[in-house]
Amino acid sequence: MNPHARLCLMFLSCAPLIYPLSVSAQDAESKPSKTVAALEKLQQEFVQHLEKEKEIKDDYQELESKLKRTENELQKINTQGMQQQMAALQSAMQSMQMNANLQILATRGTSGNNSGNNDNASNNVIRDFAQMQLMQNRFLQNLDATMRANQLQQLDANAQAVVRSRIQTMQEAVKLEQTWMQWQSELLQFYSRYWPHCDPEKRFSPAELEAALAVLEKRNDKDVAAKLTAVNLLANSEKLPEALTLINEVIDMQTQLQGIAMMEKSKVLALQDKDKESKQALQAAIKLDKENPYARWIRAEIAIMQDQDSIAETELRFLTTQKPFEIGARRSLALIHAKRSKKSPGEGKRAIKEATLALELESLPDWYSHFVMASAYAAGRDLDSAKKSVEKAEALADDEQKERCEKLKASWEPIKQ
Repeated sequence: MNPHARLCLMFLSCAPLIYPLSVSAQDAESKPSKTVAALEKLQQEFVQHLEKEKEIKDDYQELESKLKRTENELQKINTQGMQQQMAALQSAMQSMQMNANLQILATRGTSGNNSGNNDNASNNVIRDFAQMQLMQNRFLQNLDATMRANQLQQLDANAQAVVRSRIQTMQEAVKLEQTWMQWQSELLQFYSRYWPHCDPEKRFSPAELEAALAVLEKRNDKDVAAKLTAVNLLANSEKLPEALTLINEVIDMQTQLQGIAMMEKSKVLALQDKDKESKQALQAAIKLDKENPYARWIRAEIAIMQDQDSIAETELRFLTTQKPFEIGARRSLALIHAKRSKKSPGEGKRAIKEATLALELESLPDWYSHFVMASAYAAGRDLDSAKKSVEKAEALADDEQKERCEKLKASWEPIKQ
């Protein structure tokens, strides 16, 4: 990694989810063990989640045979009114893409494989989860109404049993799809749960990075979120060849996190000074998922590395409107303004404003929050306030974090002169 890119990493910060906060120096020293414990728990929960998928697939196999059997039995009923009513229900079922979505259970790969299409039916179902639930609930209500319809009561006992069996099977299909949609939604949430542990704020010490990567070596091969976490940690450890190999592996899996993966690849390539390849990956990522907040954060990182501050600001300003990302986005904006204050002193006031807003939003600021505040005060030439803030950071920091505080104070010497 070239010196410029390494310098830029100093100004990257992010806390899109609530981060485990250090409240004392002793607690800060236990940070690696906390990260390790969190990663181990997530990996265990992922394995348990895969076991649920197997149960859903087994239920689908049983349901598939029941759907075929009840369809054949239904064809034997000669009552036109009932056949028309059942045909209408079948049409409604197809309009909800239920057959297609259930069929994915039998053909898909684990971890949300989308066969290269980032906008396929499965993705759309997840994206419109609330709307689909409303449609399913209406469909279930129609099934209940059909069970009580006059046409059904006019059939003989055997025909009624056939229709009731068909309706019950369709009800099972709706409920199974709801279970399947919920499973997919929970699968995608693993990435946001891993995110705080991928060192998005570039605050991990070498020991913390090493400990986290050691845990992730034990990951399940289908755990895409864990692999993406490892990619970011490898990049932060400057193990760029390993990071590139792993991100290519993730991209080859063609998952619903493809847009994030392509943006992550763009960042790794940028750190390797492969600008052309990085730009190609970035454009592919934007095409896949341009509104994804995680991808937009990574986009901001890349922009900062390439001295494209206006692009970085655009992305970060958007993220300040996303509540889980606001603190990190404002903190990162503060560091961008602090960096630019060397040429434009007025940027120091903007740095102080953003750092102050970020600090006020936190219920329990940790060492890094005060570290950023100190950087902002120094950029605004308020060294007395900067000193007070860095002292607060040191009180909450471990030994390696205190070294960063010392380097920050050393950088103020030219300002004092």
